[in-house]
Amino acid sequence: MPEWHAERNGQGPTLIVARRVYTLDAKRPIAEAILVDDGRIVAVGTRRALSGASSRTTRVVQIGDAVVTPGLVDCHTHFFYWALQRALVIDVRPARSREAALELLRRGARTRRVGDWVLGWGFQASLWGTGLPTASDLDQALPGVPVLVRSNDGHTGWLSTEALRRFNITRETPDPPGGSYDRDAHGDLTGILREAAILHLADPLVEFARRTDAMATRTVDRALADAYDAARHCGLVGIHSMDDGVSLGHLLRHRHAGRLGLRVVHAIPLAELEAAIRLGLRSGLGDTWFRVGGIKIFSDGSLGSQTAVMFDEYPGRPGYHGQPVVWGDELRDGFQRLASAGFAAWVHAIGDRAVHEVVSLLASRSAAVGRHWPRPAMPDRVEHTQCIRAHDARRMARAGIVASVQPCHMLGDIEIVGQHWPRAQRDAYPLRRLLDAGVVLAGGSDVPVESIDPRRSLYAAAMRISEAGAPPGGWYHDQRINSGETLLAFTRGAAHSIGGLNGPGAICPGAPADLTVWDENPVSAEPAALLSLPIRGVFIGGEPYLAG
Repeated sequence: MPEWHAERNGQGPTLIVARRVYTLDAKRPIAEAILVDDGRIVAVGTRRALSGASSRTTRVVQIGDAVVTPGLVDCHTHFFYWALQRALVIDVRPARSREAALELLRRGARTRRVGDWVLGWGFQASLWGTGLPTASDLDQALPGVPVLVRSNDGHTGWLSTEALRRFNITRETPDPPGGSYDRDAHGDLTGILREAAILHLADPLVEFARRTDAMATRTVDRALADAYDAARHCGLVGIHSMDDGVSLGHLLRHRHAGRLGLRVVHAIPLAELEAAIRLGLRSGLGDTWFRVGGIKIFSDGSLGSQTAVMFDEYPGRPGYHGQPVVWGDELRDGFQRLASAGFAAWVHAIGDRAVHEVVSLLASRSAAVGRHWPRPAMPDRVEHTQCIRAHDARRMARAGIVASVQPCHMLGDIEIVGQHWPRAQRDAYPLRRLLDAGVVLAGGSDVPVESIDPRRSLYAAAMRISEAGAPPGGWYHDQRINSGETLLAFTRGAAHSIGGLNGPGAICPGAPADLTVWDENPVSAEPAALLSLPIRGVFIGGEPYLAG
């Protein structure tokens, strides 16, 4: 890939020149040059006009026949733990059988350990065709070793007998609120944990991240540096993180040390709300490099684990509608507590019943915000919004609730949604419905559940065809949105979802000089080509980061 050519006659502003600049600014939608000073855009226009406005000290960056758009922001990541996973955890996503997953764990355990633990992630039992794995499977593969493997969606855990012992989970241990321990016909633990049972474990990876010794800190720093680079190579200039206070602390440490490689907006989990209030935190606090986001709340589970809360029963499970996590009065009281403390609510809701519950409570609370409490600096968001009925989409729009969506999930879910949601599948991933109702979309990946590459979402939203090519005509193709609309979700929608505090998500005077550079125009590219459309790099605050 050709490098960009830069000329500098001294210190001063930067003039970026490209074949075409798509600004997403209605006042000047197309340009060919951008003048930047002190990290912000000063002017947008033709090269001739801006060359005349620049000085002898202006650096000129020629990016030839490239196409420039506003910088892409991933609005739903687990970035910090993705970074650590890349460095320390065994990836079993490629496994298409239980035996293949066990072999990956055996091989990976030779070089990847967190203390004496073996950690894995990404198992997808729904694709194996042999049912759920068990603790005894892990015991045979890695005898006497504490093993914890998380499912691809993070909502199910697969533990060895030694891991269960270390967590003091026995057959007499009662199911926690919002979670469960699977048991066999004799009442013995199978090694499968669901929802709160896995989400609230003392994760060995988190314990490693809490360490303050030099070795652990060096490992974290290397992992984050590699992850920043990987994200920029995918065209990202910023991320919204859904991780915990440990993650927040490390990323804030990088901000203070000048090592933060992306702009970060960091959510705070509900379990850490009171600590955040005592520290005086609130949504929007920070600067353009690091801000506090909303409070992350889980209302339900996931599609793959059959724990998303649905109006309909799950097939073959009479009376079972999914696994509520934070629900009813607890959810209502939590929303009011957030509002009184100046926090927006960022609520995980996947099933149609969960989305209905969350939207109903948020819409009701929205009327009281402003009368009883100051309005938070950011709007409320429903994270995922994977299944939603039409009237709830309209209510979201009226209440100003943002839909934080990850179209890339479709690429794997198309093959299983009909199994678990046979009637409700018509309401799954209804991106066109949401847009037509007037809901603002904020685009993301949910990495490490999916790849952080935003091109997967551009492709999935436009094609609605799985990676296996099914169905040939597209899955509920009337819900497609085009690549331009998806691009807006990763730019202007991303900016709107945090109250515009980091700029408008467009290329215009006064905005941060955050840009994504493409080989071709992603808006006019053939949808089938979006997965492999080359990205040359990004500018963040006017500084170039080159791809390849």
